[in-house]
Amino acid sequence: MSLMLERLVAGTPIPFAGNRVSVVSPELAARFQPGDHLLVEQVSGELLLIPVVDQQAAAVAIERAQAAFTAMSAVSDEAISEFFGRFAERLETPACWALIEAANLADIERAKARGRSTTRLLADERMRRDMIAGLRAWRDAAATRGKVISCVEHDGWKVEQVVAPLGIVAFVFEGRPNVFADAAGVLRTGNTAVLRIGSDALGTARAIVTHALNPALAEVGLPVGAVSLVESINHAAGWAMFADRRLSLAVARVRVGLSVNWAASPNRPAPPSACTAPAVPG
Repeated sequence: MSLMLERLVAGTPIPFAGNRVSVVSPELAARFQPGDHLLVEQVSGELLLIPVVDQQAAAVAIERAQAAFTAMSAVSDEAISEFFGRFAERLETPACWALIEAANLADIERAKARGRSTTRLLADERMRRDMIAGLRAWRDAAATRGKVISCVEHDGWKVEQVVAPLGIVAFVFEGRPNVFADAAGVLRTGNTAVLRIGSDALGTARAIVTHALNPALAEVGLPVGAVSLVESINHAAGWAMFADRRLSLAVARVRVGLSVNWAASPNRPAPPSACTAPAVPG
């Protein structure tokens, strides 16, 4: 029998790792509201509270990416190549980049006001060139979906090893606004992406989505949501995203702890891969 968790009581033992417990603190019990989620990090026993708003933000982005992944099976490799080209062209367009740059400068001012480092946050001309070059590299990369990479033949039958998409790839980044050029690369092989970016760069990320990414998807007929942004500034949204069983691969370009949280998720007995460096699913 299972029941919805409606409240937390201070002092309640929460089992983890098979034979250990963590204890709910008074502070955690006071913060918990109906609809919130609670995860247990299975190595340290840390209790992770996910407010309902962050749970919903992650779920909405993943639902968009899931629907887009289904639709990607009907998208041609030529259309995917065209998407990368159109995305790069939009970043190259002065009017489009001016809107992104304005959002980035606003992010930088907010970060400075909070005493945060802005070294990696600045979307300067060099970062712009690197994003454009990266997208064009994906445009020119050979298509591999459906490619037969090995074959074992027998009398009257054969077995082929074929390149196929993985599914939804989740990315968690901290403060680099150029991550879209990295994450969008998974579309090359028919996958979709969902991203959670650090709070310092969220305004810039939204501007890239609005003025460059989504228009490029629409122009070539790729599904909306093929690259989805989690609309939350909170780390809890990243925890919610990594705990979602609909993901096929997780890439965390942050501290290793998030990867531990993914692999130790209590509702995932056989977790997909979790990485702490860029990865390109095939």
